[in-house]
Amino acid sequence: MVQDKELSPPKPKSNQANLLWVIKLVVTALVLSYIYRTFRNEQKGIGDIGSVFGEIWTMPNAPALTLMVLLVPVNWALESLKWQKLISRIIPLSFRDAMQGTLTGLAVGVAVPAQLGDTLGRVAALKSDRRLEAIGAALVSNGIQFYVSVLAGACGWVYLNNQLDIPQTARLAVNTVLFLIICLGPALVPFRKQIDTWEPSRKFFVKIKEYLNVIGRYTPSELATGTGYGLLRYLVFLSQFVLALSLFHFQVSVGQLAACVTLIFLAKTLIPAINVLGDLGLREFTALVVFAPFKLPAEQVIAATFLIWILNVLGPILAGIFLIWKYKWKKPR
Repeated sequence: MVQDKELSPPKPKSNQANLLWVIKLVVTALVLSYIYRTFRNEQKGIGDIGSVFGEIWTMPNAPALTLMVLLVPVNWALESLKWQKLISRIIPLSFRDAMQGTLTGLAVGVAVPAQLGDTLGRVAALKSDRRLEAIGAALVSNGIQFYVSVLAGACGWVYLNNQLDIPQTARLAVNTVLFLIICLGPALVPFRKQIDTWEPSRKFFVKIKEYLNVIGRYTPSELATGTGYGLLRYLVFLSQFVLALSLFHFQVSVGQLAACVTLIFLAKTLIPAINVLGDLGLREFTALVVFAPFKLPAEQVIAATFLIWILNVLGPILAGIFLIWKYKWKKPR
């Protein structure tokens, strides 16, 4: 006789599992749309991408290209080590899990504007019931990289300020913003302790405090270690970009190339990553502005920025999408 349980229909998926599936689908669609738009815009900016890139695939450039590729895992390994160090204040995390969280955050960060997506991706990838407490750790991690980028950009700005063809009002605005951010960074370090001692009365702020408590509990040593990883990662960025530009054998010194790159990173850090500049993205637009005094070919400058994007972003984003689909809903215990 057939058992009743054999005749019963399979149990439907839980609402949470269905919602998670929809979220995965939406994020994947947004990421793929971002990749498509990036390639389309680069095609408009460069013209014949194949012919421009064909100039650099030569044996003399092989060492530089190889080094650029080898620095990609170093780049994301340093970011993962920073995340692993900061999140350890809440939960222990292996390097492998830290890397998975970093790549997931990168993919979600493409779909959701500003740093919100990166934070959501990292937190959601944690296999812990305390994942929401990690929001503060993610904010500190991104804040460290933000400050490092601003400091390096300020150095590049001082070096190239007089050579850039920009209005005086814009020059004054950049000076003011950089001065305020650089001064605000050290001031926030002692102030963060107030979060731990803050006793809000409203339930909404009590909940927020739970998510941000960890910010006030980091020791100076932990923050210094995280900043060290952030600095090393920035140097990897910088080295890759300078190597990409060197492939075209521009008659510009390494110091000038590096200063220009710091300004490109600075623009990407301070300005929301929304393409409001027409066919070219913010990265390419900034590159053309900062390299304008050196009269470099626009197509080659854009090609160098595109190559960096392909190496450092495209591959890791695709890995992040794969990890997103591996993630399963788990009810908190």
